[in-house]
Amino acid sequence: MTRTSLLLIPLFLSGCASIQQWIGGAQQAEEVPFVEEVPDGPPLIASVDVNELPEPEPKPEPLSQYGNPESYEVDGVTYTIAAVSPGFSETGVASWYGRKFHGQLTSSGEPFDMFQFTAAHTRMPIPAWIRVTNLENNQSLIVRVNDRGPFKKNRVLDLSWAAAKRLGFSDQGTAQVTYEVLSVPTSDAALIANPLAEPAQAILQVTAVSTEIQAQKVADQIREVVTSELATIRVEPNGSGLFRVQVLPKTDLSIEREVFEQLVALGWSPQRLIAK
Repeated sequence: MTRTSLLLIPLFLSGCASIQQWIGGAQQAEEVPFVEEVPDGPPLIASVDVNELPEPEPKPEPLSQYGNPESYEVDGVTYTIAAVSPGFSETGVASWYGRKFHGQLTSSGEPFDMFQFTAAHTRMPIPAWIRVTNLENNQSLIVRVNDRGPFKKNRVLDLSWAAAKRLGFSDQGTAQVTYEVLSVPTSDAALIANPLAEPAQAILQVTAVSTEIQAQKVADQIREVVTSELATIRVEPNGSGLFRVQVLPKTDLSIEREVFEQLVALGWSPQRLIAK
């Protein structure tokens, strides 16, 4: 279930730590409480019966604006996006990912929803529709490919928890599967993009400190570098005695990357969140 979340075009690595983990600059490190990273796994409360969810129907979609570079690199390995046609099939090991990534952006720019039937693939153009069959029990399911991964050797798919649950292998982590491509994205301008494909508002959380005065000082320092044309800087109390310094870039990936790099140049390691 271990994977790296990517938001691509431009190629931008998105953090996989818990959205509750606050990472600040070295000068404030002693004031940031340690919060253990949320482990991946199934939902803590099974509020959705995946067996009752309708199987999705493949439909033509335009090529996603995000997640389809010519190539990208993860852990020293270069992956090249390669066109596939309906009927293409592949057999191998599938894994799954769940609550650790729930709500984070997929490579297509859509929020990951562990209760939807989706999948990640390293090279297939997205979004695409495939039928996955668990070779250990012959159960099959149609899923929508909208993310990148898995990045472990010899794995062909990373499925959402709901898809793995429906296919009967969520308890064991991996399964031998085969999949067939049903529909691939097109360049037809007349098609309407999935509304979820519009990028959500990103929040770059810079740090959390114990007093509002300290937080405002950090915010003022950031405003000297990050202009209001690029982002909004705010101080937010968390309700537990800490004050978070957050930067909200304009919803444009090139601007977001520019702001992220400006914060890194200031000595910070911002955590990327998603506005609810």
